[in-house]
Amino acid sequence: MLHHLMVGTWTPPGAIYTLEFDDEARSLKLIKKTEIAHDEPISWMTFDHVKKAIYGASMKTFSSYTVKSPTEIVHSASHPIGGHPRASDADTNTRAIFILAAHRAPYNVYGNPFYKFAGYGNIFDVTGGGRLKSNVQNYEYDEHSGVHGMVFDPTESYLYSADMGANKIWTHKKDPHTGQLTLVDSVEAPSSGDHPRWVEMHPSGKYLYALMEAGNRIAVYVIDEKRHTPVFTHVTYPLIPPGMNNPKNYRSDVVFCTSSGRYLFATSRANDKSTTGYIAAFKLSPVGAIERQLFLNPTPTSGGHSNAVSPFPWSDEWLALTDDTLGFVEIYRFHDEMLARVARVECADPGFCMNAIWYD
Repeated sequence: MLHHLMVGTWTPPGAIYTLEFDDEARSLKLIKKTEIAHDEPISWMTFDHVKKAIYGASMKTFSSYTVKSPTEIVHSASHPIGGHPRASDADTNTRAIFILAAHRAPYNVYGNPFYKFAGYGNIFDVTGGGRLKSNVQNYEYDEHSGVHGMVFDPTESYLYSADMGANKIWTHKKDPHTGQLTLVDSVEAPSSGDHPRWVEMHPSGKYLYALMEAGNRIAVYVIDEKRHTPVFTHVTYPLIPPGMNNPKNYRSDVVFCTSSGRYLFATSRANDKSTTGYIAAFKLSPVGAIERQLFLNPTPTSGGHSNAVSPFPWSDEWLALTDDTLGFVEIYRFHDEMLARVARVECADPGFCMNAIWYD
């Protein structure tokens, strides 16, 4: 069977690349490069709830694209970063870094800026066709914030944000009618040197996994059933081999559950291109407790800005891994709790490539 994936780039010129994976031939090929606005490369992309639109964190904007087919992708809208008045200025280093699409009505889109002037999250409403319509709310975090990842609980009633800059995890409540957010609480990371970069929620809604970029570990949280806030369990797992004499040479990246909710994958990157990053896998209980760490394997390269893992949404068998040092996408097969690389595509275009999203 053929499956299609899309990826973007960290740097200009902007483009969306469509790849085709044949799970029988175990082959991967680049079948289409869709050029987009030069100064709007997509460093993080996601689909809407029906995979008819792609949303992108695109340097100084948040953007949307209509997906007519895997090879027919058309720009529909771009909106400047909101919140701080200087965030969208050309002479600041603020850039859109993450974007999350709601899968329940009213299907708003939630974006995070990063670096300076990043103390606000941006919310956009959408048209019936999925085009970003308008900026409906800029909700406040902290003047030191740099939120790099967010996740909803399974009912999309609460949103959790990993804040590297303020070293916190935030909880917001979503209004079911407007999709706008109100603050519930924030909690400090376990260590002052952790810097939470990513959060993932187990499908049960009972466990939250926080990836610490500087701490290079996964911290396990349970969700308080009354307040819906994360409570640290004092359980952590390493994302680089224990005992490394230069832990500051690494920075962890992303964490995702597989489609069944039985496994969890996470990655780390190296700052030195001569050193590899790592990919870790964990076995989960039915409610989401980590039962054991399965492995901590080196990745082919440092990972650069990327080393992002993307599990296949319809089974646990496949996952994609991206890199922007050499510029490649790899497909791995996860079978009998072991990982094997089965396909790879390289591309020399600048900034290729960031996260992969599975279309079918």
